Amino acid sequence: MNKLDAFSTTLFKFSPLFLAISLSVNANEQKQQKNEMEHIEVLYKRSSITSDITEDTEKLIEMPGALGDPLRAVYALPGVVAAGGSMSEPAVRGSSPSDNIFEVDFMPAGYIFHDFGSSIFNRHIIQDFQLYSAGYGAGYSNATGAVFDVTLRNPKYQPITTTLDFSMFNAGVFIEGQATENTAFYFSARKSTLPLFFAEGEELEDDDGELTGVTINDAPDDHDYQGKWLWDINANNTLTFNFTGAEDSAAAGFNERAELAQKTPEFQGDARFIREFTSQNILWDHYNKNYHFRVGLGVLDHSGRLEYGKRATLTEGYFEEEAEKQTTLKAQLNYKLNTHHRVVTDFAYFDNETTYKYDSFQYLCTELDPDCDLKKGERITGKQTAGADSGFVGITHVWQINDKLQTETGVQFQHNKLTDENFVQPRLALNYYLSDSSTITAKFGQYNRQQDIDYILPEVGNPKLKSQSANHTTLGFAQELENEWSWSVEAYYKTMEDLPLAIEDSAPDAHNLYANDVEGRAYGVDFLINKNKTDNWYGWLAFSYAKSERTDLRSNVTRDYYADTPFVFNAVFNYEINELWQGGFNFTARSGQAYTPIVGVRENPNFDDRFLPIYGEPFSERHDLYHRLDIRFERKTRVFGLDGKLILELMNAYGQDNVSSIDLDYKKVKSVNDLYIEEETDDFEMRPSIGFSVTF
Repeated sequence: MNKLDAFSTTLFKFSPLFLAISLSVNANEQKQQKNEMEHIEVLYKRSSITSDITEDTEKLIEMPGALGDPLRAVYALPGVVAAGGSMSEPAVRGSSPSDNIFEVDFMPAGYIFHDFGSSIFNRHIIQDFQLYSAGYGAGYSNATGAVFDVTLRNPKYQPITTTLDFSMFNAGVFIEGQATENTAFYFSARKSTLPLFFAEGEELEDDDGELTGVTINDAPDDHDYQGKWLWDINANNTLTFNFTGAEDSAAAGFNERAELAQKTPEFQGDARFIREFTSQNILWDHYNKNYHFRVGLGVLDHSGRLEYGKRATLTEGYFEEEAEKQTTLKAQLNYKLNTHHRVVTDFAYFDNETTYKYDSFQYLCTELDPDCDLKKGERITGKQTAGADSGFVGITHVWQINDKLQTETGVQFQHNKLTDENFVQPRLALNYYLSDSSTITAKFGQYNRQQDIDYILPEVGNPKLKSQSANHTTLGFAQELENEWSWSVEAYYKTMEDLPLAIEDSAPDAHNLYANDVEGRAYGVDFLINKNKTDNWYGWLAFSYAKSERTDLRSNVTRDYYADTPFVFNAVFNYEINELWQGGFNFTARSGQAYTPIVGVRENPNFDDRFLPIYGEPFSERHDLYHRLDIRFERKTRVFGLDGKLILELMNAYGQDNVSSIDLDYKKVKSVNDLYIEEETDDFEMRPSIGFSVTF
């Protein structure tokens, strides 16, 4: 959906959020313990192992600037950048955000980030979060970038408790507890509070107090929910049912003064977008002395719709809609043959039906094009349904050759039904233990992913496009030091093939619309120094050097990728000052966003007295260095005899204006001789946050 990002970004940049107040109330009734106890009985449940969050996840929750969201803190990890701005989805090690996959509790998810920055997960339920940047094993498919693997913790066997969360961003409820002797559950639901800051029919103002031509019809809004029910059948078997859902929506009116309508007049009128997903999964885990067998069955419904250009003279307007229904069957057998050999077998089948409806304009563009608005074609209408089934089998042999050397040799067999393609892809890893504390790691893997659906459907795309493919190679060293210090360095090299290219109208094969005529490569080094909590403090330093570029094979021109970010530095520090106070900071600096300069102005050929930019060399210049400091303090306190916590946070502490994009200043451009450039900043101005939580 080429227009959705422009619409949601236009609404978001005017959101008047300068103060976030987090108020968390944990309400539960504690049963009075008996003074006399005849005996103590200890019941062990295997699921209790994953009922608490890991130390690494706890550190991400407490990271300044993340507002208690561990997935939002991912941008402080090596090799991760926000592609196109701080609220964009993550690009990892030079790959596109579209190249990533997201899994939650072993099963696929619709999306894990809301349109306005936060993740879809309540901070109370994330047990662990793993980011596999490159060179991952045969258990993951249809990804050429990174894997975001989220594990939600198991419910606790405890009296039922309720936690209520209130903040300037959202409000939520979290319920958890034991249902029967062998079952426990939790349920989380959150809703955005952004609608409280907008009045229906309000016309937004810019930083100078001038009207923007954008009227709020329905304020930007989102909500999400998760639930998990756990049955400990016996010491060897557990059954889990979990469900997840999320929705993002907004609606606005754009009059003739709105920049979006001046650049793209079809957008003048009312516009609305909504995207949502729901998923339900059943997981059975069987544990044995020598193996762990897991099988999951899930249903995922994922859809998005954008409507725009609705007005009195054009009541039907334009729209684009995509709906995906997928049934997933996954299984994994991790079998220990003996002390030296282990075999992991993965199987998955995805029964996928995607429906694409549209009454819009044909925009022939890819990530190589700096501005899709300038590649508008004819108006097209239609409805198409495609069966995009796929499946894979992965086999991995883990061999502990001796005390110094371990190998992982794997292969994945994959089939894509829609494109009728078969893949046999090796995945290799070698770990050499120099000592008990030092390890050298080398990895290699081949990967593929099917093209985005609107590139391969008939009429709007080219059904003959091959899937994208990539080769990952990594070499790293990690060492554990005394007093919980550690450091690691990893170099990587990626090659990418069969990426899509929008064919120029003058080409003899222009009727194909797209071709597999783009290659890419990305390489770099990620360096991390980490200290776990000792001596009352913890923190880490992460530094990345990277290069990502794409080559148009038809013109034989190689350019920087739009998300190319050569230098990234993050420093996170947290110190426990005393029994009551702890505080810390997160400082980020990175190379400015690559952009395409605007070198002139031309008339809009489709609309009188409207103008469009003339661009220079794509992604040939960079904005100034991006840098930002976030500060956070916490104080334990007592309120009416109850445990409480005061949270003080200051984001973008010195009010840095980080430019993320440019465009014409359409209000000032009156002729082709008026070259006025407007800069868009990446972050809010300095923004304080005061939070308070109390548990009872």
